[in-house]
Amino acid sequence: MSLALIMAMCVCAAIVATLEFGDKDQGIVLAKNLKVVEEPKFYPVVDAHMHIKATKSLFEFAVKSMDAAGIVVSVNLSGGSGKALEKSLALAGQYRGRFVTFCGGWPAEFDLSRPRVGEEIAKMLQEAHDMGAAGFGEVVKWGLDNKIKWDDARLEPVWAKLEELKMPINWHVADPTRYWRKETATMMLEADGYGKGRPLKHALIMQQERVLERHPKLVVIASHANWLNDQTPHLEYRFEKYPNYYIDLSAATDEFGMNREDFVYLCTQYADRIFFGTDAVCVEPFIKKHGGAAKALADSKAFYTAHLLFLGTSQRMIPCAFSGAPGQHFVGYVKGFPRYANDGINLPDAVLKKIYYRNAEKMFGIKVAGWKPKKGFTYKTPEA
Repeated sequence: MSLALIMAMCVCAAIVATLEFGDKDQGIVLAKNLKVVEEPKFYPVVDAHMHIKATKSLFEFAVKSMDAAGIVVSVNLSGGSGKALEKSLALAGQYRGRFVTFCGGWPAEFDLSRPRVGEEIAKMLQEAHDMGAAGFGEVVKWGLDNKIKWDDARLEPVWAKLEELKMPINWHVADPTRYWRKETATMMLEADGYGKGRPLKHALIMQQERVLERHPKLVVIASHANWLNDQTPHLEYRFEKYPNYYIDLSAATDEFGMNREDFVYLCTQYADRIFFGTDAVCVEPFIKKHGGAAKALADSKAFYTAHLLFLGTSQRMIPCAFSGAPGQHFVGYVKGFPRYANDGINLPDAVLKKIYYRNAEKMFGIKVAGWKPKKGFTYKTPEA
């Protein structure tokens, strides 16, 4: 083989690598890519994990997208604190019974290096509770970003205050296991992998474990099923050990599709500890990225519907809601980034009712069981 031919082959390989690994699109499933073959049975649904920026237009968009997919109530985990929380609560109040608002949990809201930071956050929690906040969070990656360890003694006032107020915490502790592994042709990341300088995932999980042991009355809703979707026996252990431990399914159903039997067992045995959630976002860049409000609304409906198809039907080859997450079936590349699909697991009615709305009714003191969609409601999207 000539040197020129070898060099040409190397150039071709480099081009293929660029195509496969270069353009990482984290967009959600689109209306044009989702075909509803088996329409899900309708249930009123509570999305326990949503993020809405506090503007009038974005709350209007959120309600329209919820109505389009049969989402009765959304838990807004971007309520913030202080004036920001006041604004979020006021906007939510314009749509009576449609939103539950949590107060802030983002690292930027707090200087986590301060010696009395726990007392400062506890004070904020009391104020937020008095304003009408229903919970704390999404509390995101404090430990992963090396801001503070979850079991740091300085945070003891936070856990104690949450127990006192009986406020649940939506708690994002770690990330998917694959983020700690090297990227390969069959395991590609939609976010940067974690190398040196980041704590190991198990270390973060054990920090949380120590908090759970010290504070048995702390009500925890583990964001994204604590990213233990590849370790379902660990979730079963936590359900058995901690009666106030719950999970939401936001951004996690895709990967649960790879462990179908374990996931179905988890849902049927612990249906009263699981919340439906999506991690849907209502921000201006989302609408712009999807080509305006009408197109974004159709895509948002498809995003919700992909979750409902997976949980509540036997339809085959349902596009994974989060484009970067692996699933049961590899279906090809889009912009050099892999796409996956799952087959529906068709959970029993009694299980779906708990996951979709009954658990949320109990946790948040809301009533949605009798909610009905407008006449002519369908899960099919305009572009299907």
